[in-house]
Amino acid sequence: MKALFLGSVVERSGKSMVTLGLAKNYPRRVGYFKPFKEVVMSVEDRVVDQDAYLMHEALGLPFGPEALSPFTYDVFEPVGMASILEEYRKLSAGADLMLVEGTRDITTGCMGSVSGMAIAQKVQADVVLVSSAQISALDKICMLRSYMDQYPLSFKGVVLNQVEDARMPRLLERRGIRVLGSIPPLRELKRFSVREVADAVGAEVLVGGAGMDDPVERVMVGAMTPETALDQMRRVSRKAIITGGDRADIQMAALSTDTSCLVLTGGLYPARSVVNRASEAGVPVLVTPLNTLEASEAVDHLIARIDPLDPGKIDLIAKVVRENVDLDAVYGEGGAFRA
Repeated sequence: MKALFLGSVVERSGKSMVTLGLAKNYPRRVGYFKPFKEVVMSVEDRVVDQDAYLMHEALGLPFGPEALSPFTYDVFEPVGMASILEEYRKLSAGADLMLVEGTRDITTGCMGSVSGMAIAQKVQADVVLVSSAQISALDKICMLRSYMDQYPLSFKGVVLNQVEDARMPRLLERRGIRVLGSIPPLRELKRFSVREVADAVGAEVLVGGAGMDDPVERVMVGAMTPETALDQMRRVSRKAIITGGDRADIQMAALSTDTSCLVLTGGLYPARSVVNRASEAGVPVLVTPLNTLEASEAVDHLIARIDPLDPGKIDLIAKVVRENVDLDAVYGEGGAFRA
């Protein structure tokens, strides 16, 4: 059995997307394990890791999401490596390939001797880092590569995600770090519906209707003057505006532009004029008890979410990974993989 450890050094790297794409392109039986829960969700009154739920549903795995991601990292009472290995062995039974997904930072768990690198070493997994194509992330990869020399690891290389500048992969290659793939930005994977925004922020829907199924492609926080806000909002279409429920000036400015929904924070209800204008324009108005920062973070997590019940998006992920990642190099022993 072969094992791959998928790690990252920054948030929203696209690690789960790449993991799913690798799994969908592998021609034999795939197993999945994510030792530590991160972003959790409620499923039938159970709290499970979001990525584990995605993999369970999208790959039809025989183990439930609780088993796929069983632990929570607590630096004061860390789970022991023996427990992690015990769960790994259960999940890997019968698999031809095990995909082990780390946390958003591969160094998490170092204080408890259960970092991503330590886990990869113990399960004898090849390491693939997934990263967004940002200079700060590339610096961390370069530093981490030197640190990896302390572990007897098989480091395959890096898959860069959301690559807009072709020079980025070359920066790593100059430092002797192999780039296994370079994935361009995909707007389709960042698109979600107004209804999903409402669920993410626990909102009361004041104005709904057909607009609840409209797509959201960008998110803006309205915390500036109306003049500045209007100038910026005119440049962005299909957006969700997150602003205080008492900011009628920002709300009316947003409704004069291409806006998918208003997310009003602090549990504050808008003025009647805003409700009337939104109703006329068919723009949903969502009122959430969260403050603006909390609402923004909730929607940020939504941006990174892949709906396991969206086969079109999952097929797109498989296609993008297949076309932009060197599967021979990732799967094969020295590049000998053939589907």
